[in-house]
Amino acid sequence: MKLISDQKQLINNIETLENIIAEGSESEKKEATDLTKRGTCFVAYQIENEIRFAPSRFIGYINNKLKSHIISKSKDGRKTNKAINEILGVQPSHNKELEQKYIQYCICLGIKPNSKGAFGVERKYWKLNIEKEFEKNELSNEGFPEGKIIERIHKSRERSYKVIDLAKKRFLDVNGSLFCQVCGFDFEKTYGKLGEYFIEGHHTIAVSEMSHEQKTRVEDIVLVCSNCHRMIHKKRPWLKMSELKKILN
Repeated sequence: MKLISDQKQLINNIETLENIIAEGSESEKKEATDLTKRGTCFVAYQIENEIRFAPSRFIGYINNKLKSHIISKSKDGRKTNKAINEILGVQPSHNKELEQKYIQYCICLGIKPNSKGAFGVERKYWKLNIEKEFEKNELSNEGFPEGKIIERIHKSRERSYKVIDLAKKRFLDVNGSLFCQVCGFDFEKTYGKLGEYFIEGHHTIAVSEMSHEQKTRVEDIVLVCSNCHRMIHKKRPWLKMSELKKILN
């Protein structure tokens, strides 16, 4: 396993980890979140007002993949720490504010963080404003990683699937069918059996605005079609449902 040597490789691994957490199988998600739970040194990367955490021992190897990382016997956090030190030009340090953000991040992932890092060592952090790095690259809209990361994590980590299921059942009880609360699109009417009970749930409160103790409520979920969901996330801050309705009208 070769160590990363530049910031582009570092960010590529961060996006790989985000992909797994948002779109991987249940076993892959568990393995990825376990890495976050067990880690000691993390890159704390900021997108808008959210701070997320990627463990050094995973993101420190070029084009790292979950399966190869899990079975590797040569992975060494001391080596990846050194590589990241050289790239970011600073050593990680313990930070009380970031420690609280890390705990909140773990809660959002549905895991209970350990009291300390591996071997009882205090967790340490580097800080990276990932948005600024993307802006430097002048990528096209289609290939803009920041937007993709935000949408993936919103769809996976920000919401509880149990709450969305409850929101669907409540909506069905009241309306008799599932349709987009913005444009009225009904997947079952259009796709028949294939579209039965299908609709996306949008959380109206961003993770960055939620307190550690705050839990997702059914009332916080609106049901939308895939197109309207993407349009809601097209702008920053995200559009409200009423604002998107005005645009449609």
